[in-house]
Amino acid sequence: MRRRQALVGQAAGDVLEIGFGSGATLPFYDPAKVTSLTVVEPSEGMNRRAAAHLASAPVPIKSVPGAGERLNFADARFDTVVCCLTLCSVQDVGQVLAEVKRVLKPGGAFLFMEHVLSDDPERQRWQQRLNPVQRVVGVGCNLNRASAEMVKAAGFRLDPMPVQEEERAFGALKTLTPLVMGCAINA
Repeated sequence: MRRRQALVGQAAGDVLEIGFGSGATLPFYDPAKVTSLTVVEPSEGMNRRAAAHLASAPVPIKSVPGAGERLNFADARFDTVVCCLTLCSVQDVGQVLAEVKRVLKPGGAFLFMEHVLSDDPERQRWQQRLNPVQRVVGVGCNLNRASAEMVKAAGFRLDPMPVQEEERAFGALKTLTPLVMGCAINA
């Protein structure tokens, strides 16, 4: 939760969150900085779970069904886009990042926190071995995506590159599930 709060606390203006899930990030949006929040979540189950939280949102919020690969918004519509543990589970990361870039205003911030492929070759081997199991257990989550590099390759300015960190909450699997957090600018 501490990482989510640090990430979402940076959001400002008209904000889009892709992969809203059950609404775990909602309490961390600052009403003094966020004008509006639009959330997209493809899972009906997650949308039902999030519904109870929407009424108590600290900022004006609109929930829109859909997926990150096809965002039904005008070009350059949002000041900030947030993805929190989402790029690891989408079908087409490149398409999601292209859509983020399209709907984000020039100079806008793309805030992300994601599981990533480890920097350590031995851990990478284990991530590759365990990824098929993780995709089932983790509802489509992949352990082996180089998310920060993919963000940079999509044309975002990402300086400095985020540092991988272990999350203690993941217990014995923390070495196989490093995270990165970053603020990429739509160049």
